[in-house]
Amino acid sequence: MTTTAASPQQLLDLITAGVLLQGQQGILERVAQGKPLKGTLDAIAGLAETCMPEALVSILYYDPDGDRLGQGGFGKLPASFQQSLEGLRPGPQAGSCGTCTHRNAVVICENVFTDPLWDSHHHICLEHQIQSTWSTPLLSPQDQSRLGVFGLYYQNRHLPTEAEQGLVDHFIHLATIATERHRRDDERSRQAWEDGLTGLGNRHQLQARSADILAQFQAEGKTLCLAFIDLDNFRLFNHNYGHHLGDKLLQYLGKKLKDRLAPFELLARFGGDEFIVLFEGEPQDILVRLDQLTTELDGEAMFIEHARARLTLSIGLINCADVNFDLSQSIMQADAATRRAKEGGRNRTVLVDASQLDEVKARLVVAQKLDDVVRQSHINPHGQPIVDLHTGMPIGTELLFRPKRGVLTGVPTQHCINIAETTGLIDSLGLQMLYAAYKISRHPQLSTTEMVVNVNLSVHQLMRQQFFDEVIQGLDIFSVKPERICLEITESRWLETEGPSRDVLDRLVERGFKLALDDFGTGYASLVVLRAFPFHHVKVDKSFVDNIETSEEARSLCRAMLEMGQACGVEITAEGVETEQQRLILSNMGFRRGQGYLFAPPVPMDRLPEVLADLARKATPL
Repeated sequence: MTTTAASPQQLLDLITAGVLLQGQQGILERVAQGKPLKGTLDAIAGLAETCMPEALVSILYYDPDGDRLGQGGFGKLPASFQQSLEGLRPGPQAGSCGTCTHRNAVVICENVFTDPLWDSHHHICLEHQIQSTWSTPLLSPQDQSRLGVFGLYYQNRHLPTEAEQGLVDHFIHLATIATERHRRDDERSRQAWEDGLTGLGNRHQLQARSADILAQFQAEGKTLCLAFIDLDNFRLFNHNYGHHLGDKLLQYLGKKLKDRLAPFELLARFGGDEFIVLFEGEPQDILVRLDQLTTELDGEAMFIEHARARLTLSIGLINCADVNFDLSQSIMQADAATRRAKEGGRNRTVLVDASQLDEVKARLVVAQKLDDVVRQSHINPHGQPIVDLHTGMPIGTELLFRPKRGVLTGVPTQHCINIAETTGLIDSLGLQMLYAAYKISRHPQLSTTEMVVNVNLSVHQLMRQQFFDEVIQGLDIFSVKPERICLEITESRWLETEGPSRDVLDRLVERGFKLALDDFGTGYASLVVLRAFPFHHVKVDKSFVDNIETSEEARSLCRAMLEMGQACGVEITAEGVETEQQRLILSNMGFRRGQGYLFAPPVPMDRLPEVLADLARKATPL
C-alpha cells in the first residue's frame, strides 16, 4: 500500500482549518457567556489575521442612533488607525468601510490612491502604508438591518482569492452572531433602563445611578439638589388634542430639560408628566437655572403640530444633604414641594424649607409603622355594604383597608394609602386586601347570592410586571370566580388610556373581573376616560352627595354624572349616603345603588355577614 505525502499547501490548509475550528469554538463561548462585544470582535479580528497573515483586520460596530461606525474589534492595526475609524459616518465616498455601510454591499479597492472612495483619506493610507482594502457589510439575518462592517487592509496591491473569500465568510458569520447578540442585549438593557417615549432614564436607572452619584458628591463635598418637575395642565392637553400630541409634548420637554444639563447631572422621566433631575450646585444657583427655564418655556410661542401649547412647570427643589443624601426621602420632599407649587398658582419652583422637612419626617414615621403592618400582616379589612336605594337590599360590599387596633391610631386611612403608594408598600398591601376579598366572597352569606365584593386597586399595582399572575393565582388558591370581584380604581393622573396598565386592566376584564371607577368627579377623569376604559360601575364621590339636600349645584352635578354614566352604559353608585333625605333625592333622580352610614358603617370582616343578613331582613320588596 502506497501513501502520498501531503503537499505544503495541503498541510497549510489543514493547520488553518484546525486553528479556525479552535478559534471559532472560543469565540462562540464568549458570545454565549455574554462577554463584552469589543473583546469578542478583537478575538475574531485576531483569528482572521492568523488565518490570513497578509491582511490587517477591523470589525466596526454600527450605531443606528448616531448613524456612525465604532466600538470595533481590531487585530494588529495600530491605535492611531483605530482612532481614525472611530465615529466614521457612512457615506458615498467614506473609504471602503463607510461606503460599504452606506451601500449595504461589498466594496473592494485594489488601489486606494486611485479609487475616488478614498480621496479624502489618502493621509491615513500613507501613514499606515495601506494600498488595498476589502469591506463586507454585517447584516442581520432577521431583517437585513445594518450591524457593522468587516474590513481587510493590505500593504501591497491585492485582490481577494477564492480561498480568502471562503475564510471571510466564516469570520463574517462569527461577527454577525456576536454583534446581533450584542444588539439584542443592548435593546433589552435600554428597555429596562430607558423611558421608551423620551429616551431619557427611567425609574430603574434613577435608582441604580443615583446611589453612585450621591456617594461621589458626598465624598467630594459637593452640593447635590433634586428637582421634581411636573408639567402643568398636561392632562387637559392630552384630552383636548389626544395622546399622540401629548407624547410629542413630553418628548419636547424631555429634550429641553436634557439640553440644560451638565454631563454629570442626571435626568429621568419619573412617570406620566413627571421628571426628576439631580443637579450639581447650591440650591440658590439651581433656582436661578430653573427660573430661566420656566421663563423661557412660558414665553415661547409653541406649537406641537397644529396644537398651540403653553408649557409651564411646577417644580419642587431640595438640597439632598438635608435628608442625608437619601434618594427616596429627597423625592418625597420634592414631590410635596411640587404640590405646593401647583397650589400656589403653578409655573413656579418651591424650595423645601425646614418646616417642610419636619412634615416629611412625620410621613416617614407613618411609613415605618405602615411597613410593619404590611410585613406582619396586621391588616384588619372592614366591609361596607352597597345597597339598592329603592329597597335597601344589599347587592354588594366594598372591602376597605384598616390596620389592627392600636397600630397607626389617629392616622387617616387615605394618608396611609398615599404613603403606601409613595413608598411602594401598596403592592403588598393591595395584594393582601385582594386576597381578603377572595376569602370573604366565599362566605355562605355572599356566595349563595349574586353579591359582588369590591376592593380598591392602585394604578401603581397595575404597573408591576407580576401583578396579573398574582391576581390569577389567588383565584385558584381561594377557588373564587372572577365575576364575584369588582376592582375599584381611583381617578388618577396615572390612569392612561394606553400603555401597560391599560393592557393589564383589559386582561383582567377578559378573565371576568368587574371594573369600577372610584371617587368619580374629584380627580382627572372625563367622559373620554370613562368611555375609553371597560368600566362596569362608576362611584360618585361623597363630596357631591354631602350637599345634595341644600345645594342645587350639587344636585345638578349628581344628575350630570348619572346621565354621563348611563350614556356610557355603566352602573352608578352614590357614595357617602348618610340621611334618608339624601337617599330619597338620589333614588328619585334615578340612582339605583348607594353606599354610606345610613345603611351601615364599615365593619370588620367577621361581622360583615351578620350586617348583610340584617339589611336583607329589613329590605322593602318592590
